[in-house]
Amino acid sequence: MLIPALLIPGLLIPALLGGCGSSEALGVSALSVVSAGVVNDPANKSLRFDLLEFGLERFCVEMQRRGAPLKLSDTEPVLGRFFADSCQARVIDEEQRQSVVVSYSGSGYGWTNLTGRLGFSSSGTVEYAADFQQRDGAMYIYFRPRSVAGIAFRTLMIESALAHIGIGVTGVDANAVGQDIVRRQIERGFTVIRHSARGDAEFSTGLVPLGQRPFRPFQVRSSDKLTIDNDRTELHSGQQDLIGGLYVPESDQKLSLHLSLDGVAAVDVLVLPEARALALLRSYVNQPGPARLLAAPVIDAELRAGQPLRLEFKAQPGNYYLMFDHSALVGRSTPPAGDQAAKIDYLVQLGE
Repeated sequence: MLIPALLIPGLLIPALLGGCGSSEALGVSALSVVSAGVVNDPANKSLRFDLLEFGLERFCVEMQRRGAPLKLSDTEPVLGRFFADSCQARVIDEEQRQSVVVSYSGSGYGWTNLTGRLGFSSSGTVEYAADFQQRDGAMYIYFRPRSVAGIAFRTLMIESALAHIGIGVTGVDANAVGQDIVRRQIERGFTVIRHSARGDAEFSTGLVPLGQRPFRPFQVRSSDKLTIDNDRTELHSGQQDLIGGLYVPESDQKLSLHLSLDGVAAVDVLVLPEARALALLRSYVNQPGPARLLAAPVIDAELRAGQPLRLEFKAQPGNYYLMFDHSALVGRSTPPAGDQAAKIDYLVQLGE
């Protein structure tokens, strides 16, 4: 069916916390958790409020700093990103109503085989009900949608000329259908998993079954480094992908990238400071074709199939973006004839 395929980027809401594991402290009172009964006791107001507040703070930080991956399912590669430029959140901490309310706006891109790339904007308000469960020392904090208000979706750019023709012939309102898809996808909710007394936490889209872990291409069993992102993306010929949230809080810290490629011979890997990345993103969301670099990147490397790549470098404090390029416009590699998809696994870590 043509219409849903045209509007796959409407999957943005459940992916708003689709980042991977990170290390965040939940506060002194949160560290006192010893059993599921303590977590679920309505009288334990201080603990429950700490957990809700943690989810609230991380939600907006992740949305605005990282860029949310868009997926068809948890195990599928990333097909696009949503970047929030505004996010306000608050906690409702009542005995019968433990919720996080989030209002957001932003823009992004996605790819389908019928349309090529789509650029879009979206805004809305969602209230998530919180639920707390514990298994084998790990705390699962579930955020289930309670109400949805004012979800808006607007197509900014459709790359394929054939898709333009199809929409014109059918008379379909792409924005209305996209808004409906967004609303239905919100029902997936999201999960925060706190793994240890140290406060290590992992975000995942959807409701992860108790005792299970979300899919990650790289298995990090023990590391002194902070894992910033750990995921898989898919790039078609002529496409680019920007991954935000490579945040360096202080000097004398190194960013480490572990990368592997399948499907094509090579793609380009770049690291950009935030200001340059956002300028490129604005062009990419609103105009067909790959976006051109406006200045030299911090890192410029080529990733080849069957040759896993590890990059480690010191960066000045600030926010950075990881960019993958599968076009002939940027970098050294050139896509083969036809549309061969590049599948890239990436792990980003921060440490001294």
